[in-house]
Amino acid sequence: IEVSGNARALQSAIDSTSPGGRIIVGSWYGNDDVRLKLGIDFHRSRKTIKASQVSEIPPELRGLWTKERRFALTWELMKLIRPSRLITKTVTLDQAQEAYELLDRGDEISVSFRY
Repeated sequence: IEVSGNARALQSAIDSTSPGGRIIVGSWYGNDDVRLKLGIDFHRSRKTIKASQVSEIPPELRGLWTKERRFALTWELMKLIRPSRLITKTVTLDQAQEAYELLDRGDEISVSFRY
């Protein structure tokens, strides 16, 4: 699941996904073009990239997935996935500029702020 909006993170998700796996893109890249390496390795591995629109439920599922049910499932998944283990650096707010530069260069995957 890629939700950073960073094209390098999306490429990393594609590269790290097992053959036959699926990459869910929950990010919005605005009007920027995104360059990805989708050559022979991508195609032979039969990976799938799927866009996710988190603010709406497809009409055919709206009766099944209330806001409360989605919220409950999200918390259960957060317990299983434990996204905090993916944080590679914690900084104070006065180090925010440095943190964003590290992310932009790809030196860090995920940064949290301590305040």
